[in-house]
Amino acid sequence: MKRKIIAGLLLAGLTGNAYSTPLQEDSESILLTLGDTNSARVTTCEEFIALRRSGETVAGYPDMPDRFMTAARDSLIDCYLTHYALDHRLTEITPAPKTPTLKDVVDHFPATAAIAISDEEVAKVKTQYQGKTISQKDDDLKPDGDNRLVSAKNAEGYRISGMRVFKDKAGNLTQFITLGSFVTEGSWGTTTTYRIIAQDKPVWEIEEITENSPL
Repeated sequence: MKRKIIAGLLLAGLTGNAYSTPLQEDSESILLTLGDTNSARVTTCEEFIALRRSGETVAGYPDMPDRFMTAARDSLIDCYLTHYALDHRLTEITPAPKTPTLKDVVDHFPATAAIAISDEEVAKVKTQYQGKTISQKDDDLKPDGDNRLVSAKNAEGYRISGMRVFKDKAGNLTQFITLGSFVTEGSWGTTTTYRIIAQDKPVWEIEEITENSPL
């Protein structure tokens, strides 16, 4: 059953351009399969946050090609970050700082954030690279001249596809980085957004952010 988001669901206080601007550049709605197997269409950030506030979660993007699905998911996550900042009374720093760099990310993000396409690869990373970083797993990463780091040995690479940084009234920073991962021998690619929690150890503490992260 398809569900329309109606005005009565809209969250009080969610006002302003950040919420009313269309999620996608073409203003097309995004069709979502929900956790309860129903479906819904959302067009604005306001509608998506209202949907999440009503207790729903996103289970899928029906009949959407991978590259369009990635863009749709990223737009929902970006909406989540906007809501997170407003909910925590954070101010966005624009333009975003140039650090951490991609080199910083691969040198300090845990290896669990490295490319692992199959379940077997995920299990291998967890067992063989516990306490290691992405660059310790992919130890031949080199710049390719296109703002990316590429491993010739593993035919894969990384790029920063997005960064949003916020500060509170005391000047403390909250950093979100969207890391793009791809293979060089094929067309597969994906993006994952992380919040940097702590940088006081060689392997940084990070948290993956999804469209279903807690509000």
